[in-house]
Amino acid sequence: MQRDNRQASRTGRRALALVGALALAVVSSGTAYASDNPIADKEWALTKLQNGEIHSQFNARGAGVTVAVIDSGVDPNQPDLQGSLLPGINLVNPENPGADTSDDNNESHGTSIATIIAAHAHESNGNQYGMVGLADQAKILPIKTGTGSNGGSNPATDAAIRYATDHGARVINISYGTNGQCPQDVVDSIDYALSHNVVVVAATGNTAISGNQVGCPAPVPGVIDVSAIAQNGQMDQYSHYGSDVTVAAPGVGIEIGLIGGKYGENNGSSLAAPWVAAEAALIIGLHPTWTQGQVVSAIIDNTAQAASGQTQHGKRFDDHIGYGVIDPVAALGAAEPASTTNPLGGPAVVSTAGSSTAPSANSTAAGPGSGNQTPTASSSKKSSSLGLVVGIIVVVVVVGGIVLFFVSRSRRGGGK
Repeated sequence: MQRDNRQASRTGRRALALVGALALAVVSSGTAYASDNPIADKEWALTKLQNGEIHSQFNARGAGVTVAVIDSGVDPNQPDLQGSLLPGINLVNPENPGADTSDDNNESHGTSIATIIAAHAHESNGNQYGMVGLADQAKILPIKTGTGSNGGSNPATDAAIRYATDHGARVINISYGTNGQCPQDVVDSIDYALSHNVVVVAATGNTAISGNQVGCPAPVPGVIDVSAIAQNGQMDQYSHYGSDVTVAAPGVGIEIGLIGGKYGENNGSSLAAPWVAAEAALIIGLHPTWTQGQVVSAIIDNTAQAASGQTQHGKRFDDHIGYGVIDPVAALGAAEPASTTNPLGGPAVVSTAGSSTAPSANSTAAGPGSGNQTPTASSSKKSSSLGLVVGIIVVVVVVGGIVLFFVSRSRRGGGK
């Protein structure tokens, strides 16, 4: 069994090398992110994702968008997150949910996720110093679900997703998971978030060379499942691959903010997911009336592979990077998707409670792939009124025909 596992690992590496070569052709371009900030200069992902173009072309920074980070908490004293954190909740101890949401994880897991999304460098000795997040004006809603190396658990995940949905999050990032099928309560909570117009992003997991198990909640329908790539465009050899993978994003050698105002570097799909969550925040900030389905469509239809012609818009590239490596500039410049439903599945948006905006006027309540629009209350009323009018017209025509029949017959009888 051990030998088979090693052989599978070698085969996987060959496939990764091939995919990496293809990915490299479309993610290695872009103007270097240059600054006088030694920490931000280490963020190679900002160059790959064209952070400068995002600002210059679209002035997109995620302003007005709340991103829930369901993780190990977030350090409120991280200098690059000052002014970015909203009051959150601690679900590690359900009996004391108002407890401190500070990050006490040994890898600063939740804090690192938050800095990738919404960090903004602080002033130090007259210069800018620190992390720069892709959506540096978004707000972070910290939801603490665990400590230690895992950062969360399924029972806490269920409550966390519902809390985030009910407290204004438009995007939820879940950068942890457990192997195996999701419990029904977690699936139900994700469906709840999706139906309330929330984009849900999850890390695909780091199991590629240890069984390649699928981890909950990444494969739940409607969730954007994110794998990791390195700076050279190759796949992270540990990143789970399969039909559940949606897109790929930078996840190897990622600069992160740590507890206590320190900085470091880490790897994995956990670090890839927040780039996608940030991209979703950028799109929502630019298009606040779009449904979560439209936001998801913009992300998967406008990957680097789609932009380069390596795959068609909305078509999967392979099981390692899904629809492709994210391309926020292409997604921000895309036209409004015609369909308002989520192409990855899940329930339709039926309510906007807990979100900062309602769906656009042309949004539908049709389920994925149904092709049918579920009538709203107003449209049902219109249909009922129309039926009544048609019924009256039919009655009038029939009665008028009967009257004319008897009048005509009476006239014919009098002429004999």
